Amino acid sequence: MAATAILWGSAFPAIRVALDGYTPTAMAVLRLAVAVVLLLPFLFTGRVSRLRRGDIPRMAGFGLTGMTAYQLLLYAGERHVEGGTAAMLVATSPVFATVLGMLVLRERPGAWGVGGLLVALTGALVVAMSGGGGGGSHSGMIMVVLAAAAQATSFILQKPLLCRYSGMDCIFYGSLFGLVPLLFFAPRAVGQAASAGWHQSAAVVWLGLGCTALAFCTWSRVLEAATASTSSLVLYAVPVAALALDAALMGVLPTPVAALGGLIVLAGVGIAAVRRPSGRSRVVAASAPREQSGAAAPADAPKAPATR
Repeated sequence: MAATAILWGSAFPAIRVALDGYTPTAMAVLRLAVAVVLLLPFLFTGRVSRLRRGDIPRMAGFGLTGMTAYQLLLYAGERHVEGGTAAMLVATSPVFATVLGMLVLRERPGAWGVGGLLVALTGALVVAMSGGGGGGSHSGMIMVVLAAAAQATSFILQKPLLCRYSGMDCIFYGSLFGLVPLLFFAPRAVGQAASAGWHQSAAVVWLGLGCTALAFCTWSRVLEAATASTSSLVLYAVPVAALALDAALMGVLPTPVAALGGLIVLAGVGIAAVRRPSGRSRVVAASAPREQSGAAAPADAPKAPATR
């Protein structure tokens, strides 16, 4: 659980480093390409299942929202927002997933879910109004919140797929479909890779290797060893890990008001995670339903997603 939180949390400072040498589109192209190349051998060995024709539209939607839109919005937002602040805003993703679950899947979050939703949104508003750390702009924060909404949409699209596919299947096909609309920017990405510094390129490789492929492996192990409700605690620890890594690697701390807002966000998500007597499962774990022994979670993730 600690390894997963650190891997996903490391995505936020890694993005800040990579942005010094890459545009958001180039970063998204290279990150998804790294993930696809790493997982391609599993397709040939049978570890990745064949995609059924009828599931292509939903899987494509999952990739376009959870991989393409999420990454482009997050990277563009982090141009103007520090990594720790961005992580606190992305923590609202389970709240958006709860709302979409109510509207699309007809789920009933109950009083705890609605109360947690309102508390978390209040915290996000506090973070946005504070300006975050390092002079974060409101436009950048809006893009990060939109990234959280895109990620939540991918959770809803992914949830039915996890009844038929493993987490590795979703990661591979989601990355593949997410990469397709970005191929137009591939030549520019290659050109930027040739001129960027080694540390910026290393950050991009880490996003694909550590924050996507490796984080998926540790997340699957968590799901094998713990219940879904216990596993979901990883999602709450990601902003904490991101803040610690941002301070250690970038020397940046959020303002006290932004930190307070982040705590309110986490408190709201925690309130919404309280189990109701009916035993209905929460959408915050929608990214982590089980298929036998494993499931996916977002690659930069809070996930629920096979994306983070």
